[in-house]
Amino acid sequence: MATQPTRTTESSWTITGASAETREKVKKAAAAEGMTIRAWVDKTLNAAADGKLSAGPASTVPKELAEMQAKLDDLLKRMPEDPKAAEKAASERTSAAVLKAVAAGLGEMQRSAKEQARIAEGKPAKKKTKASKAPARRTAGRG
Repeated sequence: MATQPTRTTESSWTITGASAETREKVKKAAAAEGMTIRAWVDKTLNAAADGKLSAGPASTVPKELAEMQAKLDDLLKRMPEDPKAAEKAASERTSAAVLKAVAAGLGEMQRSAKEQARIAEGKPAKKKTKASKAPARRTAGRG
């Protein structure tokens, strides 16, 4: 059991403004631990000041906040420092991919037009190579 401080060795405090509900809870908690209100309040305030309260949902709040903070920090690390520059770079990558696809399509159309012109002139069709077969199959059902 905790030693009782005496008035001759320690200053006393008066805490005002505590609700009746709080005072009743403090009385019950002190009695449940077999302590005086003064000793229980002293022990509880010391534990709270040391960050060592372990009972109740309030003790999980700092842990949950720390986890949330870690997740936010991780998200912030993934974010670019200059969002406008990142947006511009993403737009440029998308534009480059679109242009590459358009160029490939135009190249296929040009090859096909040349082949059609050869056939229209009565010349035999050229044999398809592996490289020209793949695009021809992809575009076969589109037109």
